[in-house]
Amino acid sequence: MEPYIFQGIVLPERAQLSLQFALDFSHLGSGNRGQAKVSIILNQVVVWIYSKYRWDIFDLRNIVKNIVHNELAMVGYLKGYAYDLEITRVTNQSREIDYVFGIDVSCLAERGMSIDLEREMPKLREKFSGENGVLLQRCFGDLVSSMKHADDTGLYCYRAIESLRHHCALLHGLSDASKAEQWQKFREISGCDEQTLRNIKIAADPLRHGEVSYTDSAGRTKLLSSTWAVVDGYLKSS
Repeated sequence: MEPYIFQGIVLPERAQLSLQFALDFSHLGSGNRGQAKVSIILNQVVVWIYSKYRWDIFDLRNIVKNIVHNELAMVGYLKGYAYDLEITRVTNQSREIDYVFGIDVSCLAERGMSIDLEREMPKLREKFSGENGVLLQRCFGDLVSSMKHADDTGLYCYRAIESLRHHCALLHGLSDASKAEQWQKFREISGCDEQTLRNIKIAADPLRHGEVSYTDSAGRTKLLSSTWAVVDGYLKSS
């Protein structure tokens, strides 16, 4: 059984870490199983995945990230260290795979191909200024987290939109109004329908309450695309 070999790095490199461990795992969505052998030497990461299944390399990348992130979270709890992780490459000789991962999410990167940063960035900087801008900063921070953390995509997408709801309420003097009134105004400004927001909330609710939830690749693509469309609509009209 030819292993999938993943390479990466624990950041920051100046805080050196070395760990080795192995474990069995199963994929929540498909039920596929495998074994992971992880070696971290001076922050350089290599993970061998042994499995009889023919994996999508992006799904398997997310599993590897979760496995290593969980270990880093335990280190963080025990030592008070805040490490991050980047998985950069996967190889599998029998499947002729040798792939370097980018930082993009394909459904969103396609949308952004025609965007001129020199023209659009000043517009966003202007919106980010002032007291209300803090809510937009939180929104964009959560949007980035939704791309980075596949299993928590719904949580971050909905929280990003909630920040925009608060932003909308402040702009239109509705901070003391009911949530129903605030959401109604937000839908009016952003041009989105209630069902779209409800679907994003449904994806978020289990995660917001500490439950385990799984969204497959197609569902995640739809969730991210819907969220970005809502944010686009709001920013264009506010």
